[in-house]
Order: sequence, then C-alpha cells, then structure tokens
Amino acid sequence: MKSAPSRKQKSGTSFAAHAKRVELTPAEISAAEKLVTRALRPRALPLYSPEERSVLAILVSHLSLLQRARGKKSKGVAKMQAEYRRNHVNMLLRYVVDERYRKDPNSLATVMKIVDWLDQIGIEASEPQVRRDIREALKLGPLPTS
Repeated sequence: MKSAPSRKQKSGTSFAAHAKRVELTPAEISAAEKLVTRALRPRALPLYSPEERSVLAILVSHLSLLQRARGKKSKGVAKMQAEYRRNHVNMLLRYVVDERYRKDPNSLATVMKIVDWLDQIGIEASEPQVRRDIREALKLGPLPTS
C-alpha cells in the first residue's frame, strides 16, 4: 500500500533534489550542518562569526518566504469564499427571502433566515459574517419591494 506523499513531494522539489542537482558532497552537507548547529546554539552574548550571521540570515529569509507563500494561498481561498458568500447573501436578501424580512434587513430574524438558507446550500456562515454581508448588499442600493 502506498503512503500519502509528503509535503516535500507535493511541492515538486525538495532540498535533496536541489542538493543532487548542485552535486553537493556529503562532506559539504556535513560542514553546513555543523555551521547551522553552531549558529543556532544559544549564547550569553549575541556574538556571531560572519559565516554564522550568513546562515542565520538565510534561515530567516527562507522562513519568511515559506510564511509568505502560505499566507498568499490561504488569503486567496478565503477571499474567494467570502466573495461567494457575499454574492449569495445579496441574492437571498433581494430575491429569495420574504418581504417581511426585507423590511428590516438588520434584524436577527433576517440574519438567521439567511444563515439557514446558506446552510441549506452548503455555505458555512456565521451571524457576524452575514451581518457584514447584508451591510455590503445595502450599499449596492435599496432592496426591492413588492
């Protein structure tokens, strides 16, 4: 039975693949490992050799790149989901819910009715999110009346 691919395998390139392409020797890798270990060792006074400072700078920049990449991915998906939910709230508020709910769009009854409709179509939404979405929908113009 095959195991699930690791995070390195999913990304397409791993450190080992880079090392193989660059043809790093085991001695070079071992020396770099010792330098990283030495740079990360706790010390009473923050005095670092130029090599250790370079290692720390590389590690910090790599961590920053990873965090930035993760942040972009998660924000993009969250923005798309919020836009999708916002469009549904606007449509539900204007055309689906009864007129009595449209008369007072900020009431708890209206918000909960829209949350119920969203749940039925598989969109997870909290009360504060729906309230924000209703405010955005009202900015687009007045609600239709029969």
